[in-house]
Amino acid sequence: ENTHVLLYDSDKELIVIYQPMTGYKMSLGGSMIKIDSDGSIDRKEVFRSSTKRNVPLTAAIELLLEGPTTKERNSDYISLVPENTRLLSAYIKNGIAFLNFSENFEYNPYGVEGYLGQLMQIVYTATSFSTVNSVQFLIEGQKKEYLGSEGVWIGSPLARSSFK
Repeated sequence: ENTHVLLYDSDKELIVIYQPMTGYKMSLGGSMIKIDSDGSIDRKEVFRSSTKRNVPLTAAIELLLEGPTTKERNSDYISLVPENTRLLSAYIKNGIAFLNFSENFEYNPYGVEGYLGQLMQIVYTATSFSTVNSVQFLIEGQKKEYLGSEGVWIGSPLARSSFK
């Protein structure tokens, strides 16, 4: 029998499930993208199960970086985060998640829309935790003002309101 333990409340919810045979599992929320028939980008919430880890934010971002599961792909969900992007480090200070990505994060083959989509996916995933209000992006440990040659601003923390 599973025991559910609610760790976060409100609409930002992380559920930890204890399964006697396999130990603790986490259900983590994240964001994928669906391209609608008119070509518009639509954000879709997804939930995945993972082995319980000490840092749920890191786990959620790492699951997002793995790309869509087979079930998500069958629903036409995609990720606009560039392939082979790695999360190098993460910490939270004063409600800001500082997420440090590998240099692959800088190169999106889909241009401005791709950059905006990848940033939106990361921001919505990180801010699903009640301790995170915004995200400061770092590339290889460096704070940059712009992402890509198209110049998408990442010089200050981005919140969900950055994508309205």
